[in-house]
Amino acid sequence: MRVIEKHLGAMALESATSNGKSDENHPEECKGWLFKKTHYTRRWKMLWFHLKDGKLIYGLNEESAEKVIDLAGARMEVQDGDGSFCWSVRPKGGKRVYLLRAANAAEQRLWMTAILETQLMTGVTCSNACVLQ
Repeated sequence: MRVIEKHLGAMALESATSNGKSDENHPEECKGWLFKKTHYTRRWKMLWFHLKDGKLIYGLNEESAEKVIDLAGARMEVQDGDGSFCWSVRPKGGKRVYLLRAANAAEQRLWMTAILETQLMTGVTCSNACVLQ
């Protein structure tokens, strides 16, 4: 079990199944495919994500990725119970909760670890402790 106890906020390293690239020494530059639950229809949609400069940028593909989730001070939480490798991200001061899903547990752990590490590096975090198993 990996425990990160610090003031954390809310997510992305590359998995072997995604088509992007990552650099283990620079988690803030991770990119790849994840599922995001849509805001209105509540269906899962595969989208391209890129973790850069403390923000999670996403879109239909790498070229069209323009939507942004600001991770500074955001809260991240694993969604237990259904075995679908889901987690949520709630930006600081925001009402909206983003639900994300990876293809497997290893990919979920990589993305969540990278987000947490990015938050620690930027120094803008919320006050929860994070435990990654």
